[in-house]
Amino acid sequence: MDMKNRYIAALLAFFLGGLGVHKFYLGKWTGIFYLALCWTYIPSIIALVEAILYLVNGEETFNEKYNKKAMENSYKNVTYDPTPSNQNVSSSNDDISIVCPKCGHVNEAGSNFCESCGQKL
Repeated sequence: MDMKNRYIAALLAFFLGGLGVHKFYLGKWTGIFYLALCWTYIPSIIALVEAILYLVNGEETFNEKYNKKAMENSYKNVTYDPTPSNQNVSSSNDDISIVCPKCGHVNEAGSNFCESCGQKL
């Protein structure tokens, strides 16, 4: 399943929303109602509001609502090794720093995520 882009959804809602094209793009069957009632212009008004909401709401909100399955599938292939290795920890005189295995950024001791790339440490 492909990730849906909120900007494409907003453009489809703005230009072709009266026909429900944006709903079909997002994989929602409710686009049929837009298509059936397109002669009333009510779906066009609703689609205009939805286009604005797609743009105003953040990427996280859009992904939670429309890309949840695609995101779950992408995380299935990620493995996590909870055992610490010596290459991820570099010691100085007073404290211990954690080096991110993904980007190499040196993080503060006790950090759970990399400050630079967001990778779980």
